[in-house]
Amino acid sequence: MLDTIIELLKDASILVSVFTLVGCVIQGKSANDTIVSVTKTFIGFILLFAAAKLMISPSLKEFSKIFMMAFHVEGIVPNNEVIIVEAIVQLGREFGSAIAFGLIGAMTLNLVFARFTPLKYVVLSGHHVFFMVSCLALISILHGFSIPEAAVIGAVITGAWCVISPSLLVGYCRHIKGCEPLRAHGDFSIGQFGSTSYMLAGFLGDKFGNKENDIEKAEMPTAIGFLADKNTSNFIVMLAFFLVSSAVAGFDNVQHLANASAKHGHENVFLYLLKQSGYFAGGVFTLTKGVHMFVEELIPAFKGISDKLIKNSVPAVEIYSLFPYSKNAVFVGFICCTMAGFLAMIMLPLFGLPVIVPSLLFTFASGGGAGIIGNATGGTRGCIMGSLACGFISIIGSGIVFQPIHDAGVTAPTTYSTTDFSILGEGLHLVLSLIS
Repeated sequence: MLDTIIELLKDASILVSVFTLVGCVIQGKSANDTIVSVTKTFIGFILLFAAAKLMISPSLKEFSKIFMMAFHVEGIVPNNEVIIVEAIVQLGREFGSAIAFGLIGAMTLNLVFARFTPLKYVVLSGHHVFFMVSCLALISILHGFSIPEAAVIGAVITGAWCVISPSLLVGYCRHIKGCEPLRAHGDFSIGQFGSTSYMLAGFLGDKFGNKENDIEKAEMPTAIGFLADKNTSNFIVMLAFFLVSSAVAGFDNVQHLANASAKHGHENVFLYLLKQSGYFAGGVFTLTKGVHMFVEELIPAFKGISDKLIKNSVPAVEIYSLFPYSKNAVFVGFICCTMAGFLAMIMLPLFGLPVIVPSLLFTFASGGGAGIIGNATGGTRGCIMGSLACGFISIIGSGIVFQPIHDAGVTAPTTYSTTDFSILGEGLHLVLSLIS
């Protein structure tokens, strides 16, 4: 029974649906209205993650294969989901059970800290909490703590970070235009653990940009006016990426990837490239629709919880929740973050660090988020500078945290992505090293 509860709480769609249910009950909504609100929240979140996992992620993975084939890039690819599975396989089921309890502990502490401290933030991204607990637990194991002790350390630090991290970003979130549904009942913040890179993007935009030059107001020349339609521009730009990389790799070589992805063992290479570009553009469109659906129900419900249980509480939402309101910033941020990530990859050996190959799913999520924050504080220049900085420091950070994770017993060629994992993980590693 407990395993079932833990498994459910790890799923963000269940977590936000439970919050919506509690909010509806507190507000005294009728059974019919409550069922509708909870169902729409759940379906909206399912659409969000279905778009990310079933359309956007597979498309980006195929592009990564072509890119690596074209430019002969090999190395360690950051992936939070994969590294947790590898840790459980290599350290045993005890580790999996311990970090599952750590997830519940961290989420409980998040609510306690929000209730009794001035930091009233509640993270609604349960999977990121799970990832952080596992990262900090692995670092603790490296320094001689037992698996249960390591899970407790991970839970306590993560629970505290759940209120600290959004507090770093709430001021920048107030500058984001167009996302009135998210702030319909007050402030909101971001509950994804890339907050330090987003904060840097906001700082750079504020210092060196001009927020009056909003990238969302950029107008397309008449000759390419069709790119003003976001679905069209997403498709055409991704198709250009696929075609250029495939030309360098050789279309005959890419044909093998097309055949491998086909149900019947063969697919024309150009049809394959068209479909992969369409999956990406369609995924972004579906993600947008899902966000609109669940935000309309979640935010009013959260207001009910705030009024009754945690006065003035602030929701810290998934970064994808902001994407529909800043589409230009997301796309420019994605491109710039990817470019900076590959530049950092080339430089890593100069610092004696392993080669970290940027995951395009990471550069899409974090680069898009950094682009939004940078644009909010510094317009187009802030968007570009912020997402470039995000891509560069994130890959450097992943290279730094790889070694202690590897030394803890996870020998797979992967590591954690986003800056918070690098900063908290390496920070804990240094502190425990000094103590010992």
